[in-house]
Amino acid sequence: MLLPDTTQTIVAPASAPGSGAIAVVRLSGPGAFRTAAAFLKPSSVVKNPKNRFSYLLSAEENGRLLDKTIVVFYRGPESYTGEDMVEISCHGSPYIVSRLLSLSIAGGAREAGPGEFTLRAFMNGKLDLAQAEAVNDLIISEGETAHRAAITQVEGGISKRIKELRGALITMLGELEVRLDDSYNELGELDIKAFTKRTAAIAGKIKALADSFKNGRYLKHGIRVTIAGAPNSGKSSLLNRITGSGRAIVSPKAGTTRDTIEAKLTLSGFTVIFTDTAGINPRTSDAIEREGMRRSLKALKTADIILWVQDASKKSSPADRRVGAAIERGSAPGTDLVKVFNKGDLPGARTPSETADGTAISCRTGEGIAALKRLLIREEKKIFSTESSSVITSARHYSALLNSHRELEKIGLLGTGRSFPLELAAEHLRGTLTALAGILGETASEEILASIFKNFCVGK
Repeated sequence: MLLPDTTQTIVAPASAPGSGAIAVVRLSGPGAFRTAAAFLKPSSVVKNPKNRFSYLLSAEENGRLLDKTIVVFYRGPESYTGEDMVEISCHGSPYIVSRLLSLSIAGGAREAGPGEFTLRAFMNGKLDLAQAEAVNDLIISEGETAHRAAITQVEGGISKRIKELRGALITMLGELEVRLDDSYNELGELDIKAFTKRTAAIAGKIKALADSFKNGRYLKHGIRVTIAGAPNSGKSSLLNRITGSGRAIVSPKAGTTRDTIEAKLTLSGFTVIFTDTAGINPRTSDAIEREGMRRSLKALKTADIILWVQDASKKSSPADRRVGAAIERGSAPGTDLVKVFNKGDLPGARTPSETADGTAISCRTGEGIAALKRLLIREEKKIFSTESSSVITSARHYSALLNSHRELEKIGLLGTGRSFPLELAAEHLRGTLTALAGILGETASEEILASIFKNFCVGK
């Protein structure tokens, strides 16, 4: 059995590990109240509590006070999981939390697995699978835009669109099935042109939703910005300056950076992952430097934006052009390239006309960094362009949408032939409906459910 036994009472901390002002321990299942009554006093309150009321109760172990706690009782199905639930707020001591877990287990509960509370919410019809997956997206969201997308999905935004599409398709399938049963042709011929036009319109909506997955990837995993350039051009200094960190070692000596270094920053609601790379020197014969260059070129392949850092204290040279050619060869087609001219504060720096095709900065003084951030925000908005609040962030949803779109395209092809086999068209509609139902979890196997919920944290 891939899924845990949902008939047992489970317990887990719902707050992050470590010390803090407050921690929360959560129980759910048929024996949640009985288990809590074994150590929460007075037990008479716990055995028959008011629904959604909070109580000040003593957590005791062997007759000794462990902590004063605030406890909320939820009677199923009016709870997150749809079962009886108990949420115990205590002081955020790891010792207190561990004792509450031990007391709960001694009272008949077992420790919950990753995402098991949300799994039970799904199994009990409190959430569909798309909403359940969005709970995890909400927990791990790092920027405003990712948070908004997750909230929309938790509240059923994606689910509503899928249900609307399925409703229209079910109606169309019904039109085919009644004609398949109409042996006397009492309903007349199907208007094939109008029918295929309707399927094409739905296919267009499905494709638009599937196409939003690219934006969803940026929301979930962040926009990747690779900082590249020749050795000693100021790449590591730029990483430190733009992120406000000291992640990279900086030295006047060329070749200090031999590996890629990452740092995160939130810009205008987006999570941006900056990657500092080893200097690109196409003519080097040094084995270690060449390995660093190989890793730099690998980082270029995965970049959404490339910052090509050049030393503006020196005039443009053939070496710069070789570096530029290497960056162009190493980057994926269509990747945005931004030229960054560093060291513009030094004597003999390039003139404004010589840096007009990029952004002039000084990592030493900070001049131009704010302008560079504004430019990056504009680049972000070019990359992330959607008018819809519903964005697909799950590869599973994306695959299901592509499958459903392919099924509808087959109906369109049937409409171009001499005949329009209703049985085959109905089969393609059923295939579309099955794929869309998988997004909501109506046809999800135990393997799929197990693979989804294993990525959740324990206690959610």
